Amino acid sequence: MPPISFLPFLQTVPWGTRVLTALLIFASLTQFVLSSIVRENSSVLPSYGHELPWLVLVPKTSWKFPWTLLTSGFVELNLIELVFSLVTVPLACRYLERLWGIRELARFTCVVIVASNIIAFGFAWILYIVLGSDAVIAGLPFHGLSALQSGILVAFTQIIPEHQIQLFGVLKARVKTIPGVFLLVSNVLVVILGPSPYILIQFGFFVAWVYLRFFKLSENGEYRGDRSETFAFQYWFPPIVRPYIVVVSNHVFHLAVKMRLVQPWEDTMGTPYAVLPGPGGARAEAERRRELALRALDARLATSSPAPPAPPTTTQTPGTTTEPAPEGSNTQ
Repeated sequence: MPPISFLPFLQTVPWGTRVLTALLIFASLTQFVLSSIVRENSSVLPSYGHELPWLVLVPKTSWKFPWTLLTSGFVELNLIELVFSLVTVPLACRYLERLWGIRELARFTCVVIVASNIIAFGFAWILYIVLGSDAVIAGLPFHGLSALQSGILVAFTQIIPEHQIQLFGVLKARVKTIPGVFLLVSNVLVVILGPSPYILIQFGFFVAWVYLRFFKLSENGEYRGDRSETFAFQYWFPPIVRPYIVVVSNHVFHLAVKMRLVQPWEDTMGTPYAVLPGPGGARAEAERRRELALRALDARLATSSPAPPAPPTTTQTPGTTTEPAPEGSNTQ
């Protein structure tokens, strides 16, 4: 049996994806080891929700450790979560890094994780004020890469919405339908097991869409966000409720423009529009952006692959002639 080596696969993984994977492994293993040590020494066992409040996001004490808004995203509290993250995140981040580059991947990762945890922190305190239960701010901490996983699905929906994937040789689904399924699973888990950490899936979905829709710089640097009609917020919902979502979304967009949180958009005629642009120009813009994205990906792959060998050259001395080989002959 030939030996199994992961070195060829590792060489195809970009450096940004390697760093994210290493942070996930290091932070999760640190949590496993230190938590077991703290549990053995009951005299130093804290009175709040986790043995390591300086590593994961415990809303009751996170104001003392603000860096947990980022570090908690790389901590998985059990082996199942860790294995799932190690299988999904590196494969997805490898594709995004080749398309976006290492800086944009790092920016996207930090924005999704930190912003989702900020929303989760505020959400937990709102529940505490309403319900008066200490468990919502000192119970199971927010942790893991579920927010980033949801955000990656949103990014794939933007880039390759019609791409079809197949799971286990049986299940087939288009990329644009997977985020909805992921959100449905999140709602079920929140009801059954509680908000932490599964509600981060919903927060990560929203944060990733807002970032990609309004703030991410385009490949050519001409504008920010995705102005395509197909990426508008209402298309994440069933058709029956889309007209109502359009009204609410446009009001929110205009309010954000007045508060200078986002920049107003203009079509080719100079007319400002909000969340639902016109179909003709939006489709053309979407096709143009996807073509630019594919060109950028091809350019990155071309620069990372070795150049093909040059064809052999033949020298001809004066006075000699070359004749074509006869048919049926084999030349090397």
